[in-house]
Amino acid sequence: MTTLRIGMHVRTGRGLDRVVEEIRTLGLNAVQIFTGNPSAWRSAPVDAQATAAFKASMKALDVNPVLSHAMYLINLAGPNPSFYRKSKDALVSEMTRAESYGCRYVVTHVGSHMGDGAQLGIDRVVAALDYALSTVRNSITCLLEISAGGGAYVGARFDDLAQILGRLPQHAERLGVAFDTAHAYASGYDVRGAEGMRRILEEMVAIIPPQRIHACHCNDTTVAFGGKADRHHHIGKGFIGLEGFRALLQFEPLRHCAFILETPGEELLEGRENLETLRSLA
Repeated sequence: MTTLRIGMHVRTGRGLDRVVEEIRTLGLNAVQIFTGNPSAWRSAPVDAQATAAFKASMKALDVNPVLSHAMYLINLAGPNPSFYRKSKDALVSEMTRAESYGCRYVVTHVGSHMGDGAQLGIDRVVAALDYALSTVRNSITCLLEISAGGGAYVGARFDDLAQILGRLPQHAERLGVAFDTAHAYASGYDVRGAEGMRRILEEMVAIIPPQRIHACHCNDTTVAFGGKADRHHHIGKGFIGLEGFRALLQFEPLRHCAFILETPGEELLEGRENLETLRSLA
C-alpha cells in the first residue's frame, strides 16, 4: 500500500533552520512553505547558502514533495493590464525561487475576473500560464488551487480548472490542480461526511484526471455551505468532519497526492494536534 505523504504549511519567517527542526520534530514527509512575503510584490533575495542547506535537509529527511504557495496578490484572471503583468511576473519569480528551495510544486490561486465575465477571466488565465510556463523552463509544476468562490473568482468549479488544463496541452506535465476541502465546501461542493466527500471526489476525477491532481489542502471549515468565504478550521471540528477527511485520505485515485494541513494556530501545538488527527484517519 502506498505510504501517504501527510504534512502541513510551515512558516519560514523565523528562518529555514527553525523550519527544518519543526519538520524533524513533527516527522513530516511533505511540507508547504512561502519562499517570500505572501502579501507583498517584492521579497528578500534568495539566500543561496540557506536554501541549499534546506534542500539537502529535506532530502535527508525524506520530505517529498516540498510545495511553495505563491503570494496572495496574484490575479491571473483580472482585466487591469498593470496588475495582470505584475501577476504574471510574480508567478514567474515564484517558480524560479521555488526551485532554489527544492520544491516540486508551486500552488497558486487563479484569481478574479473582476466582473468582466468568467470566460474572459479564463482566457486571461490560460494566456498567463502559457507565458509563465514558457518563460520558466525548470522542473516546477504549477498547481491551480480550487477557490472558495467569493466575488468573481475563477476556479471555483471543477469545469473551470478542467478547461484551463485542456487548453494548455503543451504544458500538461507541468500544470495540475490542488484540491482544497474548505474551499470546495465554501464554493458549493458538499463534502460533508464520508458519503458527501466520496461523491464530490468521484465528480472531480470524472472531470479532472486524477493524475493531474497533485495536492490536497486538508482544512475543515465553519463557513456555511456555499458561503464563498475562505476560512480554515481544525480537522473534525467543522462541517466536513472526521469521516469526510477519512474518506479523502482513503480515496484510492488520490493516494499519490500530498495531503497538506493549512489549519490555524502554531505548528507545534494546534498543528501537531491536527496532524495526529489526520494521520489517525489514514
